[in-house]
Amino acid sequence: MNRLSLAVLAVALGAAAVRAQEPAKADAAPVREFKSVNIIVKGEKIWMPSTFVVKKGDKVKITLVNTVPAIHAFAIEGYPVNVQVNFADKDNTKVVEFTADKAGIFRIYCSMHPGHVGGQLVVLE
Repeated sequence: MNRLSLAVLAVALGAAAVRAQEPAKADAAPVREFKSVNIIVKGEKIWMPSTFVVKKGDKVKITLVNTVPAIHAFAIEGYPVNVQVNFADKDNTKVVEFTADKAGIFRIYCSMHPGHVGGQLVVLE
């Protein structure tokens, strides 16, 4: 090998060694964003859409908008999500954020009015 080839090889090996010492950057979990609106359909109050599909590890952000004149809740069984959205509030909107850290199917319901139509959070493995 000539000197130029050795120099190029040394630079390449040095760069590889530096990269190997850098901490690996973990891929950030994707943020899955949804918007769900509380509406009345044939007399039934529901959040639309009412089913959300994500992958385990995803960060979930759901913007809730209440268009029905009252206070309604949005809760997810098995997750620390249980908020009230008041139609009378200035923006009648709440945002819930959490990490989908458990796989399975989780019931979504109104904790204030159990008779209202609910939905589900589907967390894929």
